[in-house]
Amino acid sequence: MSSPAAIYGGMCSGHGVGMCSSHHPGLGGGVLGGCPHAPTAPQIVPKPVAAMNGTTFWPPLVLGPVMAFSNVVINGSIPIRDQDIITPHPTPSVHSTSSVGYKCAFTTTTPAWHCTIGVAAGRETATGHSRKLYATTKSVWINGMRAGKVGDLLGDATPAFPCTSVVAKGSINVFVGVFPDAVEFFFEIHNPCIVSFNLEHVIFL
Repeated sequence: MSSPAAIYGGMCSGHGVGMCSSHHPGLGGGVLGGCPHAPTAPQIVPKPVAAMNGTTFWPPLVLGPVMAFSNVVINGSIPIRDQDIITPHPTPSVHSTSSVGYKCAFTTTTPAWHCTIGVAAGRETATGHSRKLYATTKSVWINGMRAGKVGDLLGDATPAFPCTSVVAKGSINVFVGVFPDAVEFFFEIHNPCIVSFNLEHVIFL
């Protein structure tokens, strides 16, 4: 089965549900101490992206390059290959957090990224979590790396790359496929010329 080639300027699927829930008490644990607490108080317990998916929404987002150069162009865009780093994935979600203390009961809103495990002092940042494409084709290579396609994951469930999105929108007419009887197809370019695909219908098996 073939899928559209992954290209910068395409879209990810987004992941998670919900925009506002209670994190304390809730997924982060019980009511906080230190009342009143700051919206980004250090005692707020972060949880992994996979766990936060039940209460937090990371919306579909354009796939942009952190740093990309290629002499292969598909529909005027650079293709995304295995292990390419994609621009971060932020969330607009917020959660309520509550604290109690002596003559104090306080509730405020906390940005969901502060409630999520990440690599910046153990938390996600406002810019979102990092993403990397994990290609699955066994038959299409671009300059020595597997070609990305719609359906490929943008994370590996680690704190460094926790995204659970997949590539959702790619090329309109260039397809990458994996077939049991496919012959290995190596698309290798080793010259400075730009190779462009903008054809009526192209399928790489």
